[in-house]
Amino acid sequence: MRPADILRLQRGAEHVHTLGPRAVAELLAQVAREGRDLPGTLDLLDDWRAGLSPEMIRAAGGDRFACRMLLQVQA
Repeated sequence: MRPADILRLQRGAEHVHTLGPRAVAELLAQVAREGRDLPGTLDLLDDWRAGLSPEMIRAAGGDRFACRMLLQVQA
C-alpha cells in the first residue's frame, strides 16, 4: 500500500470512529455490499469524511444502534 493510501485510510478510520459504532457498521455493510477494492474503499471514506460530522450524526441519533426488542420465551 502506498504511504498516501495508508494516511487516507488512517484519517478515514479516525473520522468514522468519531461517528460512533453504528456508523462503523453502516460503512462496513456498504463496503461489503459493493465489494469495493482499496481505491474504492478510500474514496468511500473520503465521501464520508466530507459529508458527515459527528455532531450531525449525534443530532439525528445515528451514533447508536436502535434498541432491540427482548422477547420473553415461555418454557
